[in-house]
Amino acid sequence: MSRDQLVTLAQALRELGGAVPEPVPSGAREDSSFSGGRARKISVSMPEDLSAAVQQRVGRGEFSKYVTEAVAQRLESDLLAELVGLLDEEHGEVPEDLVAEAEGAWPDVE
Repeated sequence: MSRDQLVTLAQALRELGGAVPEPVPSGAREDSSFSGGRARKISVSMPEDLSAAVQQRVGRGEFSKYVTEAVAQRLESDLLAELVGLLDEEHGEVPEDLVAEAEGAWPDVE
């Protein structure tokens, strides 16, 4: 999902009454899903074995990009889950027959 799509999603959530922080101002690297701006250096603690596994997988110089993309995916997932919750509150859950119909139209999706 692009930065513009995430901003649009966040705006929709706010309009529905969700508590959504302002999107990060174009502050991530050009090569991330939040393209178009400067990067801000931060410090993050993580288990040693996890950081070693990431470093081994991505190689030298790609750690920040990997973590940035993972955080962007998690943010997207969180925002979408919040949107689903707000829409369920406002309109009720999607009926099972419609869910089954949609799943039948996309048989390869789990």
